[in-house]
Amino acid sequence: MSVRSGRTGLRTRAAVIATAAVATAGLGASVGAAPASADVHRGVAGCFSWSWGDGNTSVTVYWHNRCKTTHKLKIKYSLGWTYKTYSTNVKADAKSHKKFQTASIVSITDAGRV
Repeated sequence: MSVRSGRTGLRTRAAVIATAAVATAGLGASVGAAPASADVHRGVAGCFSWSWGDGNTSVTVYWHNRCKTTHKLKIKYSLGWTYKTYSTNVKADAKSHKKFQTASIVSITDAGRV
């Protein structure tokens, strides 16, 4: 191997390493900058339209009573190994929300007129 070919090989290796470093840095930046994809769940239960998004540490459920009378909303949620129910009376055409810490939503139902 000549001195000249040794220098060329070194330059080629340096170029490959630099290209790989730039590609890896770009990959890391795009992955780090992109937010985690959270699914948004929407639906209708009786008089209520509702939605919630999958969160990391909490879930906030939003609802709107679309009827002209007060109705009871029931939200069943899971805390790991147990289920709990949150109930609230919602006036006609009212909107509100509830934040649940470390919970998974199981179901949302309209329990009828109050």
